[in-house]
Amino acid sequence: MAKLTMNTPGSSTPREAVFVPPKQQGISKWILAAGAAVFLAMFTGLVVTTTLLLSQQNQTVVEVAETATALEEPSLPDLTNAVTRQEMSLLKSETEEAIPAIAAPVLPQSAEVEPEAPAPIAVAAATRTPLRLGVAHRYRVPSCVDYLDTLVKITTVNFPLGSDIPVAADMIRARNIATAVKTCDEVKVVVEGHSDRRGTAQLNMDLSWFRAQSVIDQLQREGYDISALQPRGFGATRPVNFAGTISGEAENRRVQFTLAPRSAPTTVSLSGN
Repeated sequence: MAKLTMNTPGSSTPREAVFVPPKQQGISKWILAAGAAVFLAMFTGLVVTTTLLLSQQNQTVVEVAETATALEEPSLPDLTNAVTRQEMSLLKSETEEAIPAIAAPVLPQSAEVEPEAPAPIAVAAATRTPLRLGVAHRYRVPSCVDYLDTLVKITTVNFPLGSDIPVAADMIRARNIATAVKTCDEVKVVVEGHSDRRGTAQLNMDLSWFRAQSVIDQLQREGYDISALQPRGFGATRPVNFAGTISGEAENRRVQFTLAPRSAPTTVSLSGN
């Protein structure tokens, strides 16, 4: 604040005027202090949070490592090597069992005594007994009879009620049987027809035989050799489902297959099937 003395024209008395300068506008120091405090608090919280997260992550990694070490869990390469060593051990033991070790010839004690030649060791049995890697037992080479025996056990041809026309989808495996038996001279395939338990015994016996013959006729029409196929009918004497329901009797209307020696007699008449 300043005082000014001014002379007014026409007046002998000077006048005093008070001059007050305007206040300067600026940011209060309290506002600056509050802002600095807020920034410092936020920065401190961020540092503390980051430190806690890193510490927790490191602790988790350490716990996982300690757990794996305590359990002594092998890695994938270790497991693979263990399986390989086990299989090679089994292969070695089976080979030593199948093929006897050849004894080393006894050296002559003196030059005058001629050693006898070691007797030859037959290994034909070992060559006919292949080894399965990783299995503790041997198995023989499957023959055509083994293949046919497996095939006939899983093959069934079903029929509608009172019909001798086979279900088309069921003929796929029957074709495989006809193909396999052509190259197997040791056995023939008996085509066994069956019926449900409805109707008279003679009607079911005839219908079962016609079902077996219908399968053979279908294969012949498709160009398969049927010389090793023999039809037989069993009527309702061999049901596979005794429930007496509609679905159960549908399972009994079927044709199944069995193997028999080629020298066995062939039955073609309806009576006595």
